Amino acid sequence: MVYAGRVRRFLPPHAAFAKLCSMIENPRIAIADRSQLAANIYQLLLVPFQPTLVVRRRFEELRPHFFRRERVHLGLFNSNTFGKKFDEILKHLTEDEPLRRVKKVFLCRASHAEDEWRERLGRLANSTVITRPFHPAELTQLLKRLLG
Repeated sequence: MVYAGRVRRFLPPHAAFAKLCSMIENPRIAIADRSQLAANIYQLLLVPFQPTLVVRRRFEELRPHFFRRERVHLGLFNSNTFGKKFDEILKHLTEDEPLRRVKKVFLCRASHAEDEWRERLGRLANSTVITRPFHPAELTQLLKRLLG
């Protein structure tokens, strides 16, 4: 048995300890989506992760949550929240340190109009782009990989 100093706590073997440390309990997930129905569906899909959710209708309303003491573990952004402010939002995503560090999932439409958005968002650090419509299991598997 391995003990940690005077406290005499049992430390698990290295591999198990590393896995234990990599798991995120009750992740804080920030969601930006203009559709309340879609936000409700995301909440249902996220139940297995036991998250703390912050749901807002616009990116501008969600952005301050990334600067708070409570760390956001993942951002889920629907492209319908960008509107005509895409370049401004992209600037925040690349220049704001808390937004750069957090894992991000972008949900973009399969349309010619959003082709450039998908390409530019896909180049951001810690980001994944999913094309809408998507199968719920695809999003769940992705989130499981990103959070666990």
